[in-house]
Amino acid sequence: MNRAYRSWNPHGYQRYGAHHYRDPYGSTSGAHSQKGATGGTGNAKSGSTATTPGNTAATSGSTATTPGNTAATSGSTATTPSGSTSVATSSIPIPPPGVHLDPSIVPGAGVNASYSAKLAAIESVAESKLGTPYIWGHNEDRGQYGFDCSNYTEYVFHHALGYLMTTSSKGQFLYVGVKVPLSSMRPGDLIAFDSGAHVGIFIGNGQMIQEGGGLGKCGYLPLTPTSYWYHHISAVKRMF
Repeated sequence: MNRAYRSWNPHGYQRYGAHHYRDPYGSTSGAHSQKGATGGTGNAKSGSTATTPGNTAATSGSTATTPGNTAATSGSTATTPSGSTSVATSSIPIPPPGVHLDPSIVPGAGVNASYSAKLAAIESVAESKLGTPYIWGHNEDRGQYGFDCSNYTEYVFHHALGYLMTTSSKGQFLYVGVKVPLSSMRPGDLIAFDSGAHVGIFIGNGQMIQEGGGLGKCGYLPLTPTSYWYHHISAVKRMF
């Protein structure tokens, strides 16, 4: 049963709101053939060299930031129906829309770190949870074991970059990050599927790392043009 997400406040920046859009892809029941999970465990990166458009991890270019939570300079922008911002360039506000910085932690990479340092921090935190089971509504920042898809992505960005954002997958789809074209997808982007029913993080080499997605745990899934999940992408959200 889907929990209502309409009462979530996009401007409240509540990390642990009671209302989440339930991820229908967390269960392993019948999911390996239907939801894009491969026959493997999802615990190891594929050796495949297949790439998606924009897969090369180019540097983000100059990104102007200001102290605290106010930062922003970007290329030309346009508002999309989802309420996110779409840009043609890689320069985005830091922190991005829908995100606050948590002053209480030291993240893996700071605001002024390079793109490669931020990506390394994302990968380190994300991979540290490989094999962690899918448990709807759970987030280990709350002392619980396991994650659902959007609690996992929030946890990764929180510990890697110090980001505070909603743990709702629908909220992440609608309000978090800067929307960029699918052809511009690069490692570190937050990827939303089926209008926010599922989320994951693109890590390059035609793969994403995510929680659930038919695996029933945290693991890798293919994100190439021939994969199941690629054809369900609703938004690519630039986060840094």
